[in-house]
Amino acid sequence: MSKVSKKQREKDDREALKALARPKGDALGQARRQLLTAAKVALGVVVVSWALAFGFYSGLDSVIPLWVAGVLTLAVAIAAFLVRRNLTKSEEMGALLTGDEMSDEERSVRLGKLEAKVEKGDSAAILAKAQLEMQDDPRAALVTLEKVDLEKAQKLIALQVRAMRGTIHLQLHEVGKARELADQMDLAKAPDPKTRAGFAAVVAEAWARSGNPIEAGELLDKYNEDEKDLADVRLQLLRARAFTCAHRQNIQGMKKALKSLQEISPQLAAMFVGQKRIHPLLEQEAMRLLQKSGLAPKAKVQFARR
Repeated sequence: MSKVSKKQREKDDREALKALARPKGDALGQARRQLLTAAKVALGVVVVSWALAFGFYSGLDSVIPLWVAGVLTLAVAIAAFLVRRNLTKSEEMGALLTGDEMSDEERSVRLGKLEAKVEKGDSAAILAKAQLEMQDDPRAALVTLEKVDLEKAQKLIALQVRAMRGTIHLQLHEVGKARELADQMDLAKAPDPKTRAGFAAVVAEAWARSGNPIEAGELLDKYNEDEKDLADVRLQLLRARAFTCAHRQNIQGMKKALKSLQEISPQLAAMFVGQKRIHPLLEQEAMRLLQKSGLAPKAKVQFARR
């Protein structure tokens, strides 16, 4: 009988993790558009405040309105400077993460550029470095992410770190550790629906695989993975859906999720084959799809012992 080798399973795991780790969508472009809108509003407020200030100054013969308008203008200028600085930093980090495929040398260069900032505790650099590492060395990415003090970090940064660590633990089949992180994630802190959906996928998978599939299903039902706005996190949602349906004995739902994953990439079904703590029905259906697509031996496969 043919057997899925450990080396092949590890290769499939790395490919799946690369797909999960790959940067999604034009987040910076969206941020720029949002900032442009905010800048127009702020400029309007400043203009109106000065118009009112001059009006009150003429009527009251007092410089207080001018001082108020000046303070407001200064506050807006400082806010604009800080936002621009953070956006520039994000653009620098984004540039280091662009490119679906890169050579080992190129990845080493990019990691080197991040290292100094990581050692200084720069959260953005830590997240960027971990995202590069998790594609080939998830254990190293975990070590990097653990540099962030989750109790002291900004709430959104802490949420992002928990989600990334949870994703890696789930891919390594360390469900208990992923569940601990998932239970600490406050999805209400996510900045937008798409990001919230991506985080929800991590939480739902951790819940489903650790004995809480009902609540996992209820959480996933808040998101439709076929919605255009959620296209960038569709893979994560479908993976979570496959696990959740399997543990709820929803065979049709499980098959539908697996088929959708296979339509994204036939190799994605390999995430569920020959691994630890995978529901047997899910593993069997995934292997059937792999065999049908010609990516696995048609002979009966002996699954890895748990």
